[in-house]
Amino acid sequence: MKKRTVKNIMVAGAVTAAMMASVVGCGKEASGEVTKVIVGSGINYNPYCYVDENGDAVGYEYDVLKEIDELLPQYEFEYQSMAFDQLVLSLDAGKIDFAAHQYEYTPEREEKYLFSGESYTSYITYLAVLIDDDATSLEDLAGEKIRTGGATSATTQILTKWNEEHPGQEVVLVNSESSSDEEGAAALKSGAARASVLKKSDVTKMNKNFSDDGKDWLKSVGEPINDSKTYYLYRKDETELRDAIDGALKTLKENGKLSELAIKWVGYDVTEEE
Repeated sequence: MKKRTVKNIMVAGAVTAAMMASVVGCGKEASGEVTKVIVGSGINYNPYCYVDENGDAVGYEYDVLKEIDELLPQYEFEYQSMAFDQLVLSLDAGKIDFAAHQYEYTPEREEKYLFSGESYTSYITYLAVLIDDDATSLEDLAGEKIRTGGATSATTQILTKWNEEHPGQEVVLVNSESSSDEEGAAALKSGAARASVLKKSDVTKMNKNFSDDGKDWLKSVGEPINDSKTYYLYRKDETELRDAIDGALKTLKENGKLSELAIKWVGYDVTEEE
């Protein structure tokens, strides 16, 4: 049976998500030789997974997923796009079959979810501060507000652990769940947060998109806050699906397609170390 055209499904709210779950049988529906798989990804993380001006879900994540789908004729991918922290809730509820949003490994996530065996992006993050700020480490930011991403993000967990291990030097975590780049830039420029935790490519993007005078206004400082890879998240019982997708990811690495997509969307090969 020839695989049908992939559709982008935007989540409009809990009611829509519930209706979708009932239609696909909690995320999966067998149709002849092809099994439908519901993939959850993001809406605000440009250039990885976001909604463009035409309302389409686009980015590195989505293009990689489409390539994987083409390599797996036994599956048909459909997409639900939602805020970062909604993804794991939808995974828990069976409304999606796996989540794709640049997930880093954490022990807390491993306890609850199945990680892909193949990574697909290097993910090295640094403190990012205004260009004239002299802070270079977490020690310099004691008592200051730092934007950390979603409540379940690796950054939040890393900085929470820092606070626990450094009494008197705690930083104030400002979760930014599903906020946009514009909101992040505004928070840093206004002083609502003194720092953020970003990849160097994100800092480059912020300087390009939100400079007031064409000059850099943000910089990466110090040693990496986290040096990791990114993976897909599955429910613990989804080993067959995980193994099939791992095989496709390995093929995309070997044939150079993964690197090609990274360069297309990010500007350089984020499948390698930064």
